[in-house]
Amino acid sequence: MMGAPAPLDGPTLEFLQTILDAIDIPAPATPDDAAEHSRVLADRAGHAAVALRDVLAGAAQFGPGWITYYLRDRLDETPATGYRTLDDTASTT
Repeated sequence: MMGAPAPLDGPTLEFLQTILDAIDIPAPATPDDAAEHSRVLADRAGHAAVALRDVLAGAAQFGPGWITYYLRDRLDETPATGYRTLDDTASTT
């Protein structure tokens, strides 16, 4: 039986939160919005994958804080916008 997981440090938690922010974007409202949602999600997931690969390969030479900052910059370049979301349609009903 496995014991309780070790607590994560602040930079690691921030990195994991940034990964979640990259991939946990609002769902599209309609099939017409799905294509743009898919494009945005693919771009953001790609950036997250690069950051994860660097960390797991030990290539994040400046540490998790730097790679988190770098990933947030990439995510700012691909905001989860440009399509209508379920939240948008729920607020108009």
